[in-house]
Amino acid sequence: AVRTQGVEADFSIRPSERFNLYANGAYTDATYRKFVDAPCAPELSGGASSPANCDISGERLPGVSKWSFSFGAEGNVPATLFGKEGQVYLGYDGSYRSNFSSNPSPSDYTWIDGYSLSNFRVGFRTDNGFDIFGWVRNAFDQNYFEQLMVGPGNTGLIVGLSGDPRTWGATVKVAF
Repeated sequence: AVRTQGVEADFSIRPSERFNLYANGAYTDATYRKFVDAPCAPELSGGASSPANCDISGERLPGVSKWSFSFGAEGNVPATLFGKEGQVYLGYDGSYRSNFSSNPSPSDYTWIDGYSLSNFRVGFRTDNGFDIFGWVRNAFDQNYFEQLMVGPGNTGLIVGLSGDPRTWGATVKVAF
């Protein structure tokens, strides 16, 4: 049995056509209410005296941060590009999540530290569906793990899935 409860809040403001701002936050309390026959964490496995199973009732669910936030802003100014009327814009999106266990049975070795990411974009768009922009994700090249897990078929190997490094590119969109 599991229980998930929490609170979310969303806020956005657009004081003019030229600027908008948003922020979202969540507190999540997600725990096993009762799980008395769970696989044991790797540090409790592998020896003759290792328990066959563990009671992880009351532990946090895997992959769920207690705190998560996203926030951002975008500003624009009127402009003309390639003879088309539109707007040049600059945007920022950020996110944060607190630590979480990435293994169903919490282990000292599979907790992922909290991290924050920042993304930027700059471009030109028109009201009739043309949009060209450059972007950078994970702009500050934050090193982080998306998942840490016990390797299949053994008790000592921890396998990690690292998050994306700084990535940049350009996008052209046309609606017709």
